[in-house]
This record gives sequence, structure tokens and C-alpha cells, in this order.
Amino acid sequence: MLRIDLLGTATLRMSGRMTEGCREEVETFLGSHSAPPNLCVDLTEVTYIDHAGEETLRWLGQRGAKFAADNPYALHVLERLHLDIATPNISSEQPNHAQRGGHYE
Repeated sequence: MLRIDLLGTATLRMSGRMTEGCREEVETFLGSHSAPPNLCVDLTEVTYIDHAGEETLRWLGQRGAKFAADNPYALHVLERLHLDIATPNISSEQPNHAQRGGHYE
């Protein structure tokens, strides 16, 4: 299950597992919210990333997203995929409930 939240105006927080179908869910989420050009994707609460999840991260990276994580697993995946890691400034903001994503499987 993947949960997607927009924190503030520029941080996309993902939680859970990035597996098959997550790219479509991310595309749908970003299509219904204004994605800023300086998007930061926070993977701190991601617990598993399969090949489809990696492809989703690459796709986001190709669109200019930077990534942040506060756990060794996500950091390892980001480094292995050679994705831009933002300076450590993981937001402690709560999700903007008006822009809250859903639970996806």
C-alpha cells in the first residue's frame, strides 16, 4: 500500500510500499495537484521499493524532482539509481488535508 501526501506546496511525501501500479497513482496524484517545478519527494516513510517503484523514482527524477530520505534503505536506493538527493531538510510539516492523497494498493 502506498500513501501519497502533499506537504506545503513543494514536498511530496510517500509512505509504505512502492510497487506495481505506483507510477499511475503518482501521475494521478500529481495531475490533481499543482506539482511545483522544485518538487522534493520525501521517501523517509517508504519501506519497500520494487522495480516498478524504481522506475517511478527515475520518472520523477527525469521531471526535475529531488529526493530526500531519513532511512538507510531509501537512501541506498536513491544512491544506486543516481538520483538527486536534496540537502537534509526533511519537513516535519503535517499534510495539507485539503491536498491529501489516498491509500493505494
